[in-house]
Amino acid sequence: MKGVILSAGVGSRFGPYTKKKHKLLLKVDEFAIIDHTLRSFSQAGIVDIGLITGFLSDQINDWVGDGSQYGLKIKTIFNKNYKLGNALSVQMAQSFVDGQDFILAMGDHMASSNLITDVMTFGGDYQGNVLGVDFNITSYHAQEATRVLVQDKEKILSIGKQLREWNGVDSGCFRFTSEIYEVITQWINYDKSGGYELSSMLAYFIDQGGLLKSCDISGQFWCDIDNLEDLERLQAQFVQPDE
Repeated sequence: MKGVILSAGVGSRFGPYTKKKHKLLLKVDEFAIIDHTLRSFSQAGIVDIGLITGFLSDQINDWVGDGSQYGLKIKTIFNKNYKLGNALSVQMAQSFVDGQDFILAMGDHMASSNLITDVMTFGGDYQGNVLGVDFNITSYHAQEATRVLVQDKEKILSIGKQLREWNGVDSGCFRFTSEIYEVITQWINYDKSGGYELSSMLAYFIDQGGLLKSCDISGQFWCDIDNLEDLERLQAQFVQPDE
């Protein structure tokens, strides 16, 4: 199975800290955020990685190289429309995925290799579209996270930041079949807002009768690093999750 990691975004919520330095190169426990993400993929046994770049792409390219330092084979893929929604970045990986199922992760969502493995192996058949969902909801999640409503701990009924009824949060780690690209293409043509956000595309997918399953990753380590406050909080309490 291949992995796709999104690292194209501008990171505007970090203010001046990321005007000249990519946010994924900011440090947690003496390692860049992107190092932690790539290490987790390597430990989960996912070797072939498509890394979608955009803003300050040269910095990311120079930092990760060919991936050999992580035990990976990394192909960087440039998204010229990186200022638009992240569904466009997922679309850029279609040729790289080449018809295979794949694990998708957000570059600014650090996650343990155990979490990635749980999502990858969920159901035991490596089939179907799956999202890692955390049901241990905190006050922080209520303010910042993408919300999901899950029926019977498995079937996702809705997803979005503004849901009024919800019982879990999106960890940023997905398993997709290659058929998701047909949905992305439909959504890009349908989305008149021009936002092209992945969560909106998935809401559309569900509304059209598509099945997105929930893998319960409650208790596994993950962290969405959206701004400087998130980074400082993580730096103060970080313990290597798989050690």
